[in-house]
Amino acid sequence: MVELKEYQHEQDIAISLIGQFWYAHNQEAPSYEDNKENLVEWTKEGHKLYFITHQQQIVGFVHLGSRGCEMDWLEDIFVVPDYQNRGIGTQAIALVEQLVQTYSSSLYIEASSRNIAAIRLYHKLGYNCLNTITVRKDFNDGYRVVRKDTISDLEFIIKAK
Repeated sequence: MVELKEYQHEQDIAISLIGQFWYAHNQEAPSYEDNKENLVEWTKEGHKLYFITHQQQIVGFVHLGSRGCEMDWLEDIFVVPDYQNRGIGTQAIALVEQLVQTYSSSLYIEASSRNIAAIRLYHKLGYNCLNTITVRKDFNDGYRVVRKDTISDLEFIIKAK
């Protein structure tokens, strides 16, 4: 059974999970201080941090944020690798949806364009309304091209390290 448990100052657990989250996304280990800074940001007013529990064990987190109104942005979701591909993230998103529906008419999720697995999951869960597009200009060419996509007849390059 998957549940969300609101963060209640379990700093060491949260900082460890945040470090694992960034490592999984960037293949770089951030410093303890950087992870602690994220925790401070993710728990200040306008944000909520929840642990994802599976069979009463903490296996990840969900970070909700506000971008001007209600906390209706699923800013970050992370399930530790040993628990991925078991439906835990899907169940956690369903719990977030139930929570957010009580005060907002929409839930927003951003995904890196190179994270096609996340994009496919979100689409499968009904996230099919394209809301915003973030574009980036690289000044250093330290990235490899993953693929190209076209939106409104404009070609965009998706890159990764």
